[in-house]
Amino acid sequence: MAQLIGIDVGYGFVKVTDGEDGYSFPSVVGEGHARPTFSTSPGRFSAIDHLKVGIGNKIYFVGKAAIRHSRFVYRDLSYSRSVAEDFEILFFSALSLFSSATFNEFSVVTGLPVERMHMADSLVKRVKGERSITLLSESGSRDIRLNVRDVEIVPQPLGTYWSLSSNPTGGDPAPAEGLTGIVDIGFRTTDLAAVEDSEFIPEKSKSLTIGLATAYSEIGFNIASRYGIEKESYSLDGIVINRKINIAGESIDITDIVSEAFEKLATNILVEINSQWRLSDFDSIIISGGGGQAISHYLLPQIHHAKLVSDPITANCRGYLAWANRLWNSPARSGQRQEEYMPQP
Repeated sequence: MAQLIGIDVGYGFVKVTDGEDGYSFPSVVGEGHARPTFSTSPGRFSAIDHLKVGIGNKIYFVGKAAIRHSRFVYRDLSYSRSVAEDFEILFFSALSLFSSATFNEFSVVTGLPVERMHMADSLVKRVKGERSITLLSESGSRDIRLNVRDVEIVPQPLGTYWSLSSNPTGGDPAPAEGLTGIVDIGFRTTDLAAVEDSEFIPEKSKSLTIGLATAYSEIGFNIASRYGIEKESYSLDGIVINRKINIAGESIDITDIVSEAFEKLATNILVEINSQWRLSDFDSIIISGGGGQAISHYLLPQIHHAKLVSDPITANCRGYLAWANRLWNSPARSGQRQEEYMPQP
């Protein structure tokens, strides 16, 4: 029987769950090698910190491992994400976390920005079917086969909408009747999705090419100007989350730099929301995504009927799993462990 998986391959982080376990890792891919890496700690580390996979004739470090070990590292922010099979590497690396057998079969729901749904058929062709990969670790290597039997591509913010009704103990209300607006702020894009009486309304939905990456660019520029240190976007994740940068062993607080960039991003997004929607027409507004969590402090006072969804970073992938359960007639699972999810700013 195929495992049901909800996966959100974001520009910033990949989030994936089967309803029992959940993982998140940076959407970063790096050149790999077969040379061993060694830990100086006797403790056991999470698999997401040491993702190294062989796909085709190449080896890749993925997520944190890429940032730590690769000479050539990238976080693809392009429109199609087709350069060097970036999307596929992240997608299959996420599925490998649920692959305990030699042959593993999956039915997957994932999403695209609302104005990129024309790419859905192409994306299905890229990931559907059987793929052989090698998992490499300190203890050796293991060859596995992944068969993606079913793939459903949906507009990304619908994951948040479905998550509202799939987690009754999470503190969120059931989806409201009437017109609901979802503001899903990701790393590269912000999606405005309208849902009326449970029906997605494409004519009132919009993708914006602004997100946390916009704020990261501002933060990186100000760090370089003030401290003379240049950082790639993937190197800024921990700095932004902790609001600190380490220079020559000294920890320097950069809360002012981060706060200023986030406030500018929030203002930009508020202008776009008010340009695209007449907010008084909406019965409720739901804020979601890692960017939503980061800048909700600035957004919520400006939109009085808006609420931040609980666990906004994982809302989409949790909703995708709920939809997978509906599509493929599997009873919804409970007791999901989410301790593996990485916090966003």
